Amino acid sequence: MRFFDKLFGSKKPAKPEAVAAKAERGVVCAAVGGRVEVTADIPDPMFAGEMMGRTVAVWPEAGEVFAPISGTLTAAMPHAFGIAGDDGVEVLIHVGVDTVSMNGEGFTVWAEKGARVAAGDPIVSFDKAKVKAAGHPDIVMTIVTNSDDYPQLQVIVETESTVSAGDQAIRTA
Repeated sequence: MRFFDKLFGSKKPAKPEAVAAKAERGVVCAAVGGRVEVTADIPDPMFAGEMMGRTVAVWPEAGEVFAPISGTLTAAMPHAFGIAGDDGVEVLIHVGVDTVSMNGEGFTVWAEKGARVAAGDPIVSFDKAKVKAAGHPDIVMTIVTNSDDYPQLQVIVETESTVSAGDQAIRTA
């Protein structure tokens, strides 16, 4: 810890430890732990309609988001991350609805564009209270953006169940 952080306290949260992801070829894990939402009930019509691809949405218990697959970050914004997976799957993780308007306030990014991540690595932390205070739902969506490439793709978590970050959520093969 740096001197001024010790003296005045750090505003940056501690980087979370990686979670044990149940990753294997053809599997996308849950990016957060919490309650799985019915896709049609996501409070945004674009995500609810799965316009970007098959989606798993979770109301998070904590403000920590982890890589759902191993691969390379193709996009890294405070509220959204793209990952090109080692096995060809492309995933978008989107934190909250309309959180782009927060301009990164309340978000701490742990992984930068171009970085290699392993399933279970922390990629962003967010302040749930700040997201809610800004008037945004804090639901986290994990989307397979190239879903059409996987005709056998299936969501394997049950809606309204509870998942842990790193649990298997989507099977692409």
